[in-house]
Amino acid sequence: MLAATVMVAAAALCVWCAAQSRSPLQIVAASVMCIAMLDHAITLLVSPVIWAALLIGGGLLVGSSLRPAQVDTGAGAGGPEISSDRAQGILCAIAYPAMAALVLLRAAPEFTRGAEIAASGVAAMNAGAEPEIGEVVHHHGGTLPAGWLVAAVVVLVVALGGVALAALRDGRRVAAVEAGAMSLMLGSMLA
Repeated sequence: MLAATVMVAAAALCVWCAAQSRSPLQIVAASVMCIAMLDHAITLLVSPVIWAALLIGGGLLVGSSLRPAQVDTGAGAGGPEISSDRAQGILCAIAYPAMAALVLLRAAPEFTRGAEIAASGVAAMNAGAEPEIGEVVHHHGGTLPAGWLVAAVVVLVVALGGVALAALRDGRRVAAVEAGAMSLMLGSMLA
């Protein structure tokens, strides 16, 4: 229950941060995300597939609200630098599809135990029995995609936490709250 409370509270903070930005696209995306997290954590009224599609759309909205970067093509040896605001925007836009994947992963526990399902289907075939139609189809080891997804989300959580700390150090409180809230929300979804 603590993870669900953290998830919903972090989503509400993201809505507040979006309202502070005054960007209609970010406000819509954050509102959809907050409602999705509330439904995912408490009510489960809407299909996770619909929430996943809406969260991916929210990520596209946040990504499209980013302003084009002014790339300095000067003689810098390290190449163009990315501003911390842009890094935060990119990471927050990536967080939406990551949330969508976690919502789907949590809704489909058979995805995480696909290896056992595939093994049981193969065993049934070896014994001469006809396995159920979904037992063998498209279960190529099952746990590997879930493991890679979790690892990628952990990297995203750490990156968002780093951006939050950098924003806090630079005195950008709203940016720090948004990146920190996204990091907490993804972390609580992993719990």
